[in-house]
Amino acid sequence: MKDLCNAVLLLLLTNFIPKEANGLELNYIGCFQKVWSIERSDSNFDDCASNCWSSVYMIALTNGRKCNRVARVDAAVASWRCDKLCNNKACGGLEFYSVYRFKPLSIHDLYCHLTPNAKESAIYSRNFDSLDNLEMCAHFCLEMNMTFFRKDSNKCDCFQAVNYGKFFKRTSDIISTACPKNVNEICDYLFEHHLCLSHVFATRPDYEFQRGVSTFSHCKIINYEIQEGCPEGCSKGWKGDSCRERDCTRNNGDCGDEMKCIESTVNGNKYVECVCPLGTVRNKWYLCDVFRENVVLNQMDNWMGIVIPDDKDTTNNGIYNGYVMDDNNNQNTISVVFHSLYSIGYVRIYGKLCENERVCSQLDKFVIKLGSSDDARNLPETCGYGPDEAIQAGNPMTVICKDFTYRSRLVVLLQSDEKIGTGNPAIAEMEVYEVSCGVLNGRCEQRCTESKDGDAHVVSCSSWTDEQAVTNSFYGCYLKVSGDLHYNRAGLSYMQCKDACTLMSKSLAVMQAGFKCYCGSSLNIAGNIPVEDCKKGHYRSNLIFDDCDMQDDFCNKTNGTLNIITTTSKATKHDIYDTNSTETLETIVIINPSDEPTDIITLQMQLYDSYNKYLVITSGVTTIAFLFMLALLVRELKFKRVIPKRTSGTSGRSATISSSSKVRSSRNSSSVNSTEAI
Repeated sequence: MKDLCNAVLLLLLTNFIPKEANGLELNYIGCFQKVWSIERSDSNFDDCASNCWSSVYMIALTNGRKCNRVARVDAAVASWRCDKLCNNKACGGLEFYSVYRFKPLSIHDLYCHLTPNAKESAIYSRNFDSLDNLEMCAHFCLEMNMTFFRKDSNKCDCFQAVNYGKFFKRTSDIISTACPKNVNEICDYLFEHHLCLSHVFATRPDYEFQRGVSTFSHCKIINYEIQEGCPEGCSKGWKGDSCRERDCTRNNGDCGDEMKCIESTVNGNKYVECVCPLGTVRNKWYLCDVFRENVVLNQMDNWMGIVIPDDKDTTNNGIYNGYVMDDNNNQNTISVVFHSLYSIGYVRIYGKLCENERVCSQLDKFVIKLGSSDDARNLPETCGYGPDEAIQAGNPMTVICKDFTYRSRLVVLLQSDEKIGTGNPAIAEMEVYEVSCGVLNGRCEQRCTESKDGDAHVVSCSSWTDEQAVTNSFYGCYLKVSGDLHYNRAGLSYMQCKDACTLMSKSLAVMQAGFKCYCGSSLNIAGNIPVEDCKKGHYRSNLIFDDCDMQDDFCNKTNGTLNIITTTSKATKHDIYDTNSTETLETIVIINPSDEPTDIITLQMQLYDSYNKYLVITSGVTTIAFLFMLALLVRELKFKRVIPKRTSGTSGRSATISSSSKVRSSRNSSSVNSTEAI
């Protein structure tokens, strides 16, 4: 009798052939800072499209002349950052990639899950008949910020975690089923030697879509289907006959509080995007953070106690699909050696697909150790510990290191003392990231400053030296703002923000990152920066004003009297050096609260506090949002309707972002024009 099984599929296969490769501008995905290139070459747009379409489903062009055959993309930015031209098409930027998609995904990994009775509970579900193919199901679930999807009983189901079960990997047994509407599209998969009841797919590793148009109608009464019309009207932030187009003029285009809705023109076509503030990127979890490279990507790893088979996925090859071969139960240590010394900010561990809870529990309370040499017997520094209960594949477990100043050459994952000798703690992937002022403000109580020591990022702490108290009749751009500060909402214009603050009887308005409105009457400020940085909407910028002279959609200074009372900063144990009161964004960073909430209940309370709280704001991406993501992912991820893009991570609480190495602005591009609709 044939086995019953579920399949875990990470990518899709199709024989679809585009009619003309030169029509790629119709399949523009976006501008990205990170791509996984299969092959690079010097080529213009037309040649890149013609030469690559038969072997990959995405191409990326950078710096106006570099053609990349692409497997995956990450770190999305606003389209105007890709400001180079080739063949009169958008062809990336100096360090950004214009990404185009011209056919569905090709196959990557397929697993048979031998537990048909352990079906995952769907968090979101819709009729599969309303979708064109299996990939549209992936698009829907990714839009809902879900990690997995499946087709089951003519339903497209989305959920966050897979259940335990046996898995095997054999792509030769795959049989694809064409869609009735289009034989070039795939609507299902089967195993030739197994009777599969349903399939489970992963969304985050490899899927990416243009997100200006939704996969379902955002009617005021929502059912997650496509409707020809919405009699009751569209939800705030959406427009069109079927309410599927973002409307940047209302509710910030439903982009939430962390991103700004903008309208961009690329290759003559208009797109609507939810973009992170300048200096940050949108990650795979639809959150904004400062871009950092994974410093262990493709480094030689060392699995102590076993010999790695030739066909085994390594733990730092950028693939976190969860398939790991168990080869030896004596393994209890996994390590990576660097060629240089790094200050480690956090380590991200992706678990394996587990047969049962006992297998996954081998990683309960795992320990991350650091060493300054390649001698694994000498590990003086403890970075931190994993969660009490480890989770399996698909979502990471993140450990933030305790000491951001320690320089390490070796990172080691150890089992907890109680788990050593009880089983194999195999993992799917280890990622290691350097320190940043964007993570817990670099462990600084006041000012955090980033710099480079060779190729390594380092942070240093100091006191604010230019603190001032302001009450009214004030204008300026600053990094740190605190006081009796009340959050209004994102997506307002400067004049709308001012009017909202007037209605609240607040004398000062604060526009954070160019789109988040706060109000207050008595503020403490520090870290004066050029007004141009506020005009660009940099993530660390805060424009404080009581009146506006509007020019080019920006609030310029009016003639008035400044009311400033200079105060003195109290030095702390982190005081390292003094700096000038006016500095550039390359050298000055922002303050962060010293308290560090750890449990999920506390984090959720902070996220949803009413806005009339005292807070410190310093940028457009919050440490709370960062910690919220980490806490959610290290739990079992069984939560209800959590969509970060619709949830404020800053309401009434402190916000913090780190610095980026360089800030570039190319808004007046001839290939990509951006209109920031508010």
